Amino acid sequence: MKFLAFFHIALVIVFAALNGVMLYLFMLQLPYGLDPFLFSLASWDRMSPQIGYVAGISGVLAVSGAVLVQWLPEVWKNRLLYARWDFSHPSSDAFLTTRKQPFESRDLLAKFPMIKDSGFSRRVQTEVWQDAYNASRTKRVVLNTQIHWNMLRDVYVLSLYFLTFFLIGWLINMGVPFQIVGIYMFLFGTQTLFLLFAARRTGFRMVDNVLALALGFEEDNASLGKKRK
Repeated sequence: MKFLAFFHIALVIVFAALNGVMLYLFMLQLPYGLDPFLFSLASWDRMSPQIGYVAGISGVLAVSGAVLVQWLPEVWKNRLLYARWDFSHPSSDAFLTTRKQPFESRDLLAKFPMIKDSGFSRRVQTEVWQDAYNASRTKRVVLNTQIHWNMLRDVYVLSLYFLTFFLIGWLINMGVPFQIVGIYMFLFGTQTLFLLFAARRTGFRMVDNVLALALGFEEDNASLGKKRK
């Protein structure tokens, strides 16, 4: 677990650093890549003092983002990920959903009749799932998906953070040629969309794995829908 915690922090730091470099190159109106980055360093004296300001701003934003995502409460991360203010955890609609799950809905409602009795209240769904999670939180299949979800959710929040500052930088520097802007719009936008869908899907899988175990599915096959005999 200590190694995974270290890997999580290292991933956040590397991701923040790479995005900081992207912001740095964009604000210098340079295309993305290693060669433009090395060129900027070689031309530091000629591009001063502007390059010093840009490097300082990019560095502060990268460090601030890496620190912020560690301190941001989980409820806010979930709100940003699932675009819901109340009941933002993915378990709030685990018992009434149209997505494919590794078990039958009727089996789930038979196991937890209080969900239907409550009119599929999001509050009750969340509370019932939390009780099931507390009973299986040490299971390997739950731990694995939770760890992956936490990592993806953090880098998604970071990608959203850097996308916001990219858009602010674009508004401030409207004179940047669109061929340069287009490159960074694609990079920041694509990574944000990819992480959004990946983190959401992993969060739902963690929720479903907990419910599958509660229904008596084998731990190694909780995501595959194989019950114990």
